[in-house]
Amino acid sequence: MWNFFPISGLRAFEEVVDQIVFAVRAGAFKPGDRLPLVEQLAETMQVSKPTIGEAVKALSRAGVLVAQRGASGGLTLVSDNISDSLMMRRAPGWRESNVKELVEARRPIEMQIVMLAAERATEEDFAALRQAIEKLKDLGHVGSARRTQLENQFRYGLGRAARSEMLTFYQHQITEQLSLHLRDYLAQSIDIGAAVQLHQRTLEALIRRDKIMLERVTDEYLNVIEESEIVRGQASPVRLLRRAMG
Repeated sequence: MWNFFPISGLRAFEEVVDQIVFAVRAGAFKPGDRLPLVEQLAETMQVSKPTIGEAVKALSRAGVLVAQRGASGGLTLVSDNISDSLMMRRAPGWRESNVKELVEARRPIEMQIVMLAAERATEEDFAALRQAIEKLKDLGHVGSARRTQLENQFRYGLGRAARSEMLTFYQHQITEQLSLHLRDYLAQSIDIGAAVQLHQRTLEALIRRDKIMLERVTDEYLNVIEESEIVRGQASPVRLLRRAMG
């Protein structure tokens, strides 16, 4: 069960969108799954039903949700492929950062997540991580935004296994911003087979509750970006994309 939480910001609509996107990215809901009813979301997030409705309309226009009326209606996830244009609508808690800053913040968060996951992960978590790996295997090609989403889904699976809402919130912010900055670089520079192998080794270490191995393989994963030339660059693909979108 995914935990949505109360919203306190002034731009509640964007926060609702972000919470639902976060849940989808994390693999809490899969295409075909039903989300909680509008009334339930409004009560949980402590916002009005029209605010939930506005967020649902945005997600429906993006092809993520379908809303149906009537006794058998509700909110159904039809796609977990979320566009960059939707991700540009940041909730108030977001702060745009440069690549170097994001990379520096990512290491302690990801390391703590895997250490907690080694203690708290369940068989259900292992199954979700295996599924994310299999989806990545089945993708079959490198240059794809879908690839980045599936790789992020694996990291989010680790976040869920850690059972720490605060850590996964920061993981979400860093992961999504890095994806916008570096998606093309990652897809073109890292062999998909190597990425799958790295995830498999992470899962094996997690199942064995081997924190030393987990630390080593996570360090290897983090080094892919930390040691790349792009971290020292000054260009911001996020700003360029915003400008192109008007």
